[in-house]
Amino acid sequence: MNKSFLAFIGGICTGICLIMLYLHRGMIKAAITGTEMPKAPESCPAFKPEEDAE
Repeated sequence: MNKSFLAFIGGICTGICLIMLYLHRGMIKAAITGTEMPKAPESCPAFKPEEDAE
């Protein structure tokens, strides 16, 4: 494989990692500071609707 192909693949991987860091910045900050985790948006696969305590 040539260097340009490896640089292209490396750039794509780096871009994906940066996007994931940006999207999860609230959770990362909460984990570092020890504060309460932010609520997940409805579009997130980790979203769990809160059950009513009725």
